[in-house]
Amino acid sequence: MNKKLFFVTIAFFVYTIWWLTLQFGVQDESLLRDYFADSYGVLAGIGGIYGLIISAKYSGFKSKVGKSIIFFSAGLLSQCFGQLYYSAIYYVYGLENAYPSYGEVFYLATIPFYIYAIILMAQASGATFSLKNMGNKLWAVAFPIFMLCTSYFFFLKEYDFEGVPFINAFLDFFYPLGQALFVSLALLTLFLVKDLLGGVMKTKVVLILISLVFQYAADSTFIYENSNEIWMPGGLSDLLFVISYFVMTIALIKFETVFEDIKKTNLTS
Repeated sequence: MNKKLFFVTIAFFVYTIWWLTLQFGVQDESLLRDYFADSYGVLAGIGGIYGLIISAKYSGFKSKVGKSIIFFSAGLLSQCFGQLYYSAIYYVYGLENAYPSYGEVFYLATIPFYIYAIILMAQASGATFSLKNMGNKLWAVAFPIFMLCTSYFFFLKEYDFEGVPFINAFLDFFYPLGQALFVSLALLTLFLVKDLLGGVMKTKVVLILISLVFQYAADSTFIYENSNEIWMPGGLSDLLFVISYFVMTIALIKFETVFEDIKKTNLTS
């Protein structure tokens, strides 16, 4: 097994078992919950670092694949830095879940990073999209509208603006709607590349899509929990983030295994 894959899988299982432990027999005020919520971002950090290393094998910014991996990695690192900021606020000032804060700058950056990375990945996959085709027009319009409507009706329709600061309301709307956009773009990319490159890119895009769906669900769940004042460290949204970071890291590592397979094929041919 790839060493990177082995290490991140072990880390994922450690955090999964830790989360399950928190759900049974651990009090809500336990420090184990705080330690979990303040540390699982390390998975995103590991994935981001791995991604930057792997991107170098694709010539980094000189190729679309390399550049796409870099921006996916930047998204993961932004998630990691965002969590580090909130952890610092908690341990230095004793403020738990100080949402929103300047740490949101890192989380916000993830959305354009991922959107640009998806666009680059679609281009690198050789996907072409002509809006002259009526079916393509429907896909191009239906994906984003469906995701945006889903976000609105499930998470924002009953939103109460009374007494809510502008920045809170902005973030509560921006996160689910912005992430609905990158999920729809990933779905569209999967639709475009499903028959390209003998399925080589399809697996990577599927993993990226799964990761983005989990991140979308995680942020939406957090916003719901926070707005209803039921959020607690080590809750459902935290587990969803852990899964999202893990799957995205796996997707990036898969690019390394593909590169190594191609290299071996060239050497033996």
